Amino acid sequence: MCENTVTKYVPRGYDYRPVEYRCGSTGINGEPVWCEKCEGSDRVRQIEANSEADNAWLRSANWGEM
Repeated sequence: MCENTVTKYVPRGYDYRPVEYRCGSTGINGEPVWCEKCEGSDRVRQIEANSEADNAWLRSANWGEM
């Protein structure tokens, strides 16, 4: 998407540590990571709509989701 980075905090023992992700990459739990600038953009909405359509087709074929 862009060259911005997003800081997420991931568990480490009894504490959390900051991890830098590039905008548009995948987070530690498999969720997409978007910066504030890109989060509400039309491009992101289209990517999410395409992903949902793909998963709907896979569910209808009894293949689960990806």
